[in-house]
Amino acid sequence: MAPTTEDAVEEVSGSRSMAERRRERRRRSDPEVAGHLSGAIQPEAKPSSQQGKRKAALEQSEGEGQKRSRRQCELVTLDYSMPASSLVKEVQLRSVRESVTEKVLQAAKAILSLSSYLDGKLMTQSSGFLTDWNKETRKGIVLTSAHIICSKYTSEWSGANEYSPNAKVVAHLLDETTVPAQLVHYDKQINMALFTVGMESCAEILKFDDVKYGQATLVMGRDENLNLTVDYGFVGFHGPTLYERPHYIYSGIGGPVMDFCGKVLGMANFPGPAFIPSSIILVCLDMWEKHQCIPRLHFGMKFSPIKFLDPILVERIFRKCNVDSGLIVKEVSNGSIAEELGVRRGDIITSVNGKSIDTTVELESLNLRICKNHLDQGGTIGSWRDIQVGTLLHIRKGGKGSSRTLSLRLNVTHGIEEVFASLRTPFN
Repeated sequence: MAPTTEDAVEEVSGSRSMAERRRERRRRSDPEVAGHLSGAIQPEAKPSSQQGKRKAALEQSEGEGQKRSRRQCELVTLDYSMPASSLVKEVQLRSVRESVTEKVLQAAKAILSLSSYLDGKLMTQSSGFLTDWNKETRKGIVLTSAHIICSKYTSEWSGANEYSPNAKVVAHLLDETTVPAQLVHYDKQINMALFTVGMESCAEILKFDDVKYGQATLVMGRDENLNLTVDYGFVGFHGPTLYERPHYIYSGIGGPVMDFCGKVLGMANFPGPAFIPSSIILVCLDMWEKHQCIPRLHFGMKFSPIKFLDPILVERIFRKCNVDSGLIVKEVSNGSIAEELGVRRGDIITSVNGKSIDTTVELESLNLRICKNHLDQGGTIGSWRDIQVGTLLHIRKGGKGSSRTLSLRLNVTHGIEEVFASLRTPFN
């Protein structure tokens, strides 16, 4: 005979006492207990007023804790929201990070932030760094890019940029105070500007050094919140067709470009990741201090150095033209003296006043030194200088061309150079 349900339960649960079986039957007959055992949902007990108070206090405590945590994160020692510098991001800098950090922190004391305003509206912001400080007047000279007062930017070779020298410029000091910055000079051609800024004390003035092609650099500056920025790169070359100025080389704006020893190699500038080399800056500063002007000679040409071409191209030029250094003429300005003397695109400039010229930086530095010597000897703006230019001319259809020394009569001027493409081709 098949077992009953109750007998089956007893067999599964094993031998139990009579008292236990009675308690089991009583629980099954009690509806509340049966409901509980079957998983029926019971009505939720209403919390007491004391429990409500404890819950509200807990929520308030958690809210205050979050606010306190946010306030703590705003502390300068706990705020890590700023973008990391290249000293942290770049793996290849790990081996020099400690020594370079020391130089960066020392240089940072001389780097300021500048803001310009036109008609009450913010025009632009840039960095700048101290190049001099007068202990008696308590005023420093800050070097920055002329872009700080440029109200309209176009191609600079056309001379169509518009500047607002009367714009209001303020300097943001490291103690987070602002003071007026007085414009003393700006140069449209070099694209640099000098301001005087009142300050009670001054950090150590940064020292300059010559820049070398391929050299590792740190580009420093300050952002809109006065925080230091440090970027890492190498010195390269970009021709005037990309960054418009023949003396620009690769490395923001207005801050110093430094080597790993803390020496200034140049000033970061606009447009693009470009900077003005130290050799040009030093001549400009010296000329301004002595003569309150920075004149140049206008050659009326754009150049590209053979030195920085692919070695394959350099070797081919040497086989065809028997020359492996100098400046390739990329553009000749229409109506210029160079055009009248027969210089065309593709010709090569090998020397100026008997000195070999390998790069556009060398040419620009020599140009400025010629003008400085002219002023030192009593010359004036607007006068003329005869410049001897060694040239490899008439490179046509693979021919070696003819070497000549041309005498260019050039004007000493502080105006911006305008280069408009010649209508003449290399074959006429």
